Amino acid sequence: MPRSTPSVLVVGGGAASVFVTVALRERASVLGLPAPEITVVARDVPVGLGLAYGRAEAHHRLNSPASAMSLSPAEPGGFLDHLDGIGWRDVDGSEASAGSFVPRQVYGGYVAGAFRALLDDPASGVTAVRGEAVSVVDVDGRSAVTLADATELRADVVVLALGNPAPGRVRVPTAGVGRTVDDPWARDALDGVRSADRVLLVGTGLTTIDIATSLARRHPGVVMTATSRHLLLPAVHLAAPVPAGPGLVRGDGTPRLPELLHEFGRQLRAASAAGEPWQPVLDGVRPQIHALWRGLDVADRKRFVAHVARRWDVHRHRMAQSVWAELSELIDSGALTLSADVSGEEFDVAVNCTGPNSVAARGWSPLVDALLSAGEVVSDPAGLGFDADASGALVTATGDVSTRLFAIGAALKGALWETVAVPEVRVVATRLAERVLPA
Repeated sequence: MPRSTPSVLVVGGGAASVFVTVALRERASVLGLPAPEITVVARDVPVGLGLAYGRAEAHHRLNSPASAMSLSPAEPGGFLDHLDGIGWRDVDGSEASAGSFVPRQVYGGYVAGAFRALLDDPASGVTAVRGEAVSVVDVDGRSAVTLADATELRADVVVLALGNPAPGRVRVPTAGVGRTVDDPWARDALDGVRSADRVLLVGTGLTTIDIATSLARRHPGVVMTATSRHLLLPAVHLAAPVPAGPGLVRGDGTPRLPELLHEFGRQLRAASAAGEPWQPVLDGVRPQIHALWRGLDVADRKRFVAHVARRWDVHRHRMAQSVWAELSELIDSGALTLSADVSGEEFDVAVNCTGPNSVAARGWSPLVDALLSAGEVVSDPAGLGFDADASGALVTATGDVSTRLFAIGAALKGALWETVAVPEVRVVATRLAERVLPA
């Protein structure tokens, strides 16, 4: 008789929930087990879009090339096959290639379509429930999940795929602001902006690029200023993919942060001396980043966040060359100005582009509040998300690693550092599936 598979309930309707669903089904298939019963609880439908793809505008592009974006590691060309199947062409008429940076709306359609195909298959064992989970408690050795409408669902394992909280209130560095937009991704958040407005964008990261290009397309006369402490814009991808570098080779023992940074700097200098691009050096570290991060002690992690994280992020989370072309045109034309000091200036609107709060913060999710109060989850020592192991199994207030409560995506930033880009989400989804369904 084949062994049974645990039932799984996934809380959240973004892309990470679909990655977990696909990984669990593929793991069961590899082990010759029946497909697990998987229920996804989502506030919004269709499942698979979330904020990243559900609120994106038509011109917003992925920050990773198409070759890195497939749902399944077993089918690395899955997304490219999808693009070929729908006949996608870029604005210049070119066909999709490994190095294409596809609109986020198109990618959202791929992820949501894959999940919809599972829902349409009665034999898949996958179902979806629309609602908001507000509590998770243990009942008779299983997890009972209660929704806002008092519906109770039970499963052996619960996976929190909660996505990102809103940024919170914008800290405006000048008193001369007419009104503020705290969450630029809220529905209709930018509808009140007019062509004659002076707009302050607080932050200079990827969100700023999205908002600046959106406002410029809607209102050709709008004048924008972006401000941040460092004025560092995201770096730009190479025109074509190149092989990743060797990464940071680990010797005996656990290296400290200074040793890792020294080796990283040495490789960057060697690439520069050889006339080679720096991007492969960083890309070589990406597959190692979870192990390297977990090898750092708490003090080194905090030092990294305080002194290195911003520069890492602007080089790690890069924009496509077509996006840079549009952004640089705005800068050259004067439609967008970068300024470290806007004190004393006046603006009609200020938009918070600083990025999301920690998933472990209180006040944004009734479920997170309940889990924190019950000690079922705790913030990681650096305060970036939930404390967890490498597979996403959450750590309780007593220091125990849960066997029934897991997380994926932004919630694991403090535990693994790189957790929100598709390649890392796919890796964690695979590890989670192996933990839930061991050989």
